[in-house]
Amino acid sequence: MIFSLLKIRKKTAAVLVGIACGLACVWVVASWQDLSMEDLLNMLLGSIFLVAGIMLAALCLVAVFSLLKKLLSRINSSE
Repeated sequence: MIFSLLKIRKKTAAVLVGIACGLACVWVVASWQDLSMEDLLNMLLGSIFLVAGIMLAALCLVAVFSLLKKLLSRINSSE
């Protein structure tokens, strides 16, 4: 593989190949559907916002469960 010649770790090479495959797929679909660059950027921005929203919701859930765990441990230790 070309990445072994460049002295890149396997995980980094896998990430780079995944990104390249994703870009190639998006390019093929965009050319097939005759999408403009503005449409592609809107889809990219929407996807980034969707992922950020999911990550924010997960972070909030983790924080809530951590606070509940601390609260329950304080209640149990006070008894």
